[in-house]
Amino acid sequence: MKISNFLIIMTLFISVLNLKAQRITVDGTKFLVGENEIFMNGANTPWNHWNDFGGNYVSTWWDSEFQRIKNAGGNSTRIWISCNGDVGLIISEDGSVTGASSAFWSDLDDLFHLAEKNKIYIKATLISFDHFRNSYIKYQRWRNMVLNDETIASFIDNYVLPLVSRYKNNPYLWAIDVCNEIEWVNQNEECGKISWQRLQYLVARVASAVHDSSEVLVTLGSAAVKWNSPEFEGNFWSDAALKDQFNKDNARLDFYSPHFYGWVVQWFGNFAVDKSPADYGIDDRPCIIGENSAKGVFNNAANPKLVVPASEMFIGAYENGWKGLMPWTSNGVDTNGDLNDFKSGLQAFKNLHPELIDPPLSSGLNQLFDKNDNSILQKVYPNPGKDQFTVILSDYVGVLLELADNSGRTVFQKKAGSNKIVLSPKNLDSGIYFLSARKNGLLETCKLILN
Repeated sequence: MKISNFLIIMTLFISVLNLKAQRITVDGTKFLVGENEIFMNGANTPWNHWNDFGGNYVSTWWDSEFQRIKNAGGNSTRIWISCNGDVGLIISEDGSVTGASSAFWSDLDDLFHLAEKNKIYIKATLISFDHFRNSYIKYQRWRNMVLNDETIASFIDNYVLPLVSRYKNNPYLWAIDVCNEIEWVNQNEECGKISWQRLQYLVARVASAVHDSSEVLVTLGSAAVKWNSPEFEGNFWSDAALKDQFNKDNARLDFYSPHFYGWVVQWFGNFAVDKSPADYGIDDRPCIIGENSAKGVFNNAANPKLVVPASEMFIGAYENGWKGLMPWTSNGVDTNGDLNDFKSGLQAFKNLHPELIDPPLSSGLNQLFDKNDNSILQKVYPNPGKDQFTVILSDYVGVLLELADNSGRTVFQKKAGSNKIVLSPKNLDSGIYFLSARKNGLLETCKLILN
C-alpha cells in the first residue's frame, strides 16, 4: 500500500476511533471517557440570544464562549436548544410537532462543530417549562402536545429522534436534558398545572427513544432535589416512576441533575458542604448539580448569605460525591453572575484534579474498535507504554504484525509465532505508532502510544 493511501485511510480511521474514544459513558456512579473518570467541570450557557437556534444565532459568539469556558478550566456546558418553542420548532395547534426549520438544523450543525472543535461537552436541553407558560405565543400548543400520547409521539419522531440521529456520532453531544425544571409545569398555574403522570410519560418516552437509537445519555434538569429524592416529596423521576407510565426498561435517566439555589439549600441542604447524593437516596447513578448561582452557594433566597464561595464550590461538590457542577451562567443572562464569578472555581478544581477534566484515552484495544470474539487482536497492553508492549492474539497462525510510525513508514514487521508476543521498541522515538495484524486478507489496526 502506498504511504499516501495508508495515511488517508489511517486519518479516517483515527477520526472515527477518536470520536468513539471521547464519548462519555456511565459506570455505576461515575462518568467515564473510555476507562477513565471525568468530572463535569462545567457551566450553563443557555442562550446568547433567546431562541438562538433558528433565530438570531451568531457562530462567532458561541465559538468565543466555548473558548472562554475551556480556557477557564471547564469541559462542558448546558444549552437550551429551544427556549420557549416560538422559534425553530414547528408545532400545530393540536400539539403535533411536524419538524424544525432548516435554519434550526443549520445553526445546530454549526454549534456541534464548534463544540467538537473546542472540546466542550454539551448537555442539550430540549424544552423548558417556558414552553407551557401563558406569557408566550404557542403555550397552548405545547400543553396540547404533552396531554396526548400521539402528539408526544410526534414530538419524539419529528424532533427528538432527528436531533439524536443527526448528532449521535459527535461525542460532544454528551447528554439530552429532556426539559428544564419541568416541575413548574405541574406546580404553577401559568404553566398549566399538568399532572405528574403526563410529565412522567413525556420524560419516559423521550428517554426510551434516545436509548433505543443511540449511546447518548439522558437526564432531566429538576428544579429542586425535593422532587428528585425519596427523602422528601419523592423521586418523581426514578426508574420505577417512569416505567409506571411507559413500561420499558430503558425508560430511565442515566444520571440525575437537580438544581440548587438559595431556597433549595435553605430547606434541603448544601451540596458543597455536607450533602451527598446518598443523603438524598439517589446514589445509584452519577449525580451532578445542573444549576446553581455562578456567584457561589447561598443558603437563603429572601436574604441571601454566601456559604461557599465560587472558588471552592467545585471541589466541595466533588468531595461530597457529586460528579459535576454547572453554574448559571457563563454569559450572565440574569443577576446570578457569570464566568468571571466562578472561573476561579473551575481552575481550582482543574489544578487539583487535572486528570478528571480531560482524561487520557483509555489503555487497551477497546478504545480503538469494537473487539469481538473473532478479532485477531484481542488485547494490547500497557498502552501508553514505555519499554514494551504485550500483544494478545486470538490465533497466531498466518498473522503478520506490522508497526508503522505516524507518517505511515513501516518500522517493524514480523510473523507471529505465538498468541502472546512482546514488542520491545527500544530504538524508537516517543510518539504515536500503529500496530497492524494481517491474516487471510483481513486487517486490524490499533494505535500505540510510546512514552
